Amino acid sequence: MKISLDWLGEYVAWEDSPVDLAAKLTAAGLNVEGIEEYKQTYPKVVVAKVVHREQHPDADRLSLCRVDDGTGEPVQVVCGAPNVREGITVLFAQVGAVLPGNFKIKKSKIRGVESFGMICSASELEISNESDGIMELETDLAPGTSADELYGFEDTVLDIEVTPNRPDWLSHVGVAREVAAIYGTKMSLPARWNSQQSGESLGVKVRIEDYQDCRRFTAFGIQNAERGPSPKWMQDRLRAIGSRPINNMVDITNYVMFELGQPMHAYDRAKLAGGSINIKRSEKGLKVVTLDEQERELEEGTLLICDESGPVGIAGVMGLANSEVGPDTTEILLESGFFDPMLVRKTSRGLGLISEASYRFERGADWEMVVFAAHRALHLFQELAAARIVPDWADRSDPDYKAAEDIPLRVWQVNRLMGAEVSTDQAAQYLQALGLKVQPMGNPGAASRNAVNMMVKVPSFRRDLLQEVDLIEEIVRSHGLDNLEGGGGFRGSEGGVRAEKDDALNRARVWFAANGYNEMVTSSFMGEKDHDHLGMPAEDERRETISVINPHHGGDTRLRTVLLPSLLGVARRNLNAGAAAPVRLFQINRTFVPGGAKPADTRHEDEQLLPEEPLFLQFAVAGSSETGIGGVPADLLEIKGTVAALASFLRLPLTLEVADVEPWLQSGTQWQIRDGQGACVGTAGRVEPAVAEAFEVEVPVAVVEIRLSAMSLTPEAMRFESFARFPAVKRDLSLLVPEAVAYGSIEDLVNQAGGPLLDTVELFDIYRGKGVPEGFGAYGIRLKFRSAKGNLKGKAVDKAIEKLVAALKADLNIEQRV
Repeated sequence: MKISLDWLGEYVAWEDSPVDLAAKLTAAGLNVEGIEEYKQTYPKVVVAKVVHREQHPDADRLSLCRVDDGTGEPVQVVCGAPNVREGITVLFAQVGAVLPGNFKIKKSKIRGVESFGMICSASELEISNESDGIMELETDLAPGTSADELYGFEDTVLDIEVTPNRPDWLSHVGVAREVAAIYGTKMSLPARWNSQQSGESLGVKVRIEDYQDCRRFTAFGIQNAERGPSPKWMQDRLRAIGSRPINNMVDITNYVMFELGQPMHAYDRAKLAGGSINIKRSEKGLKVVTLDEQERELEEGTLLICDESGPVGIAGVMGLANSEVGPDTTEILLESGFFDPMLVRKTSRGLGLISEASYRFERGADWEMVVFAAHRALHLFQELAAARIVPDWADRSDPDYKAAEDIPLRVWQVNRLMGAEVSTDQAAQYLQALGLKVQPMGNPGAASRNAVNMMVKVPSFRRDLLQEVDLIEEIVRSHGLDNLEGGGGFRGSEGGVRAEKDDALNRARVWFAANGYNEMVTSSFMGEKDHDHLGMPAEDERRETISVINPHHGGDTRLRTVLLPSLLGVARRNLNAGAAAPVRLFQINRTFVPGGAKPADTRHEDEQLLPEEPLFLQFAVAGSSETGIGGVPADLLEIKGTVAALASFLRLPLTLEVADVEPWLQSGTQWQIRDGQGACVGTAGRVEPAVAEAFEVEVPVAVVEIRLSAMSLTPEAMRFESFARFPAVKRDLSLLVPEAVAYGSIEDLVNQAGGPLLDTVELFDIYRGKGVPEGFGAYGIRLKFRSAKGNLKGKAVDKAIEKLVAALKADLNIEQRV
């Protein structure tokens, strides 16, 4: 929302500079994103007088004029306006002037006659949207006076970010209310029509088909309106905030919308059929032409404003061309309504038609402002269009509408949450300054848990205030966060302790970030064909999904039962955007499995209908093309090592066991992950190339998924082990290993047969090729022996090696290479 300080100053006064005002507004919650110095100037455009006019010698519709522009000798200029004549005062663009639209004025020759400038119309200078010829000025200013004297304007404009829950800030009056509260000054409201009903009838009846769609609709009659340009002050303010002035009839409704936040629409009364207005939903396939002259096909159920012959407006979005106010309009039907925000949003997004009106209605209208804003517009029609207002109007509203209930406020709770000492009077003053009404209750000075000090009446423009804590937030904003005591904060009976699960998740996030992984934030929905792309069997319970019944968009509508599609999507987008491979990603997220386990301790039967929501840790390496020991893909080695390192960091017993588990992982490159009790809690492996290709990922992806909700996240107790006092003895062995034997089996057997002196075993090489029999691989392992009692002797180490080599031969048919 752009706020003109010239405009704002009409309602409230302040003494700070624009920068200081912006800082205080930001501190109060209105985030000022920018400050713009707006300046409307007309360099080298001056007041001039036409001193001579004659017919162009070679063109019937052109005039040859001489104008006095204050430079001395009259200037020759060719003019095509029908109203140019000797003696009138005009605005003259001299050679070198640059008009709106970057139109440069140059010396030129028109039909053989030289012209040294241009006599301007209002539209050419963007002073008005409409013009029938050149501007004729009624001024005593001398020729040569800058046009800035008449039409220049300077202003400072604040660009404010408005949160969705504060539609009242989408207006100058709404922001003025905040400024008045900040500076402790009073705010004035603009003049409005003094309504006096008589026996005269409006001649229009209003019918609302469903009050859930339109909670309130008002219609007012305007007669004998004179169309013309808006006054300079209105045009200046509209331009300053980026709105283009058109004419007084259109500008008035736009001006009031930016002033009070209530969109309205003016219909040409002569173009409306019959004497009734109906607010109802559309049928399927209806086509209309909107004010922007675009034909649009409406979705079934679009809310329309209709006369007796059909639609004349799309409720809350835009009017239709068939009822547009035009040059001949003298009678107007003015609409001001309260439409369902979700319905307006759906229509606006569905048509791709986001207007200033829809932007405000989507956030919720102000019930009282519906009539207040209309009366303001009627006053302006009287003042600026010499209009007569019909002293009768239509006001149809939901008979079940109820104003917001009063909210009880306890000052004890205010001080408890603020960590400060605010008196009852202070709290009341803060709220009253924001436009809320306060009624003291009982003993205003009482300060106990159950003592209600006041009842607060919430105005219709503050639909975000629903409960006591909302009022406390308003008090905190007004009191100022900088004014809270240093020791302030929530006062509870005892300190909180972070749950083990939350602590483990937080530590995991920090650990992954420190190790070069980027956390993903992904959608909870998945595509309709994702299960097929994953190669998931038909009997897999994860194929059953929960879908959105009535989606308001064309995106994914099924709650995900697996995480892999979201990961592959993120990997694809990052790699396509030029991210350096390999890309390392992780996420901690839930899936939603309707056929999963149901909770045993439900409070309501309906909870049994809810899906299981398991929590997963997923991480992946995408785009690695390197190989490690023995030609094993480096990404597989990385994820295997990452699981072990993560388990060590979190002190959780996780082990990997070779097994094919998931259909979307390559067979032979998978592990299942087991916890300390031996239960399978996850999988690891490389994504099948066909699966990756189905998701448009053209690089290898190695992925790990650990089902955190299926395991204990309580870390194992830490125990102290004294440092080794004696040196270790290292021996390297080269083993001839059959291809069918996995290294995990070798490591397990070596640890078992190595005896108490064996400290660690490490694989450092795998070789297949020349010198190694077909069907075998040469494995290099490094053994470390150590004794806590003293230095080891070579004979003891040799004996241990002989024992484990014999065990390898006997159990796994592995021989030592010499």
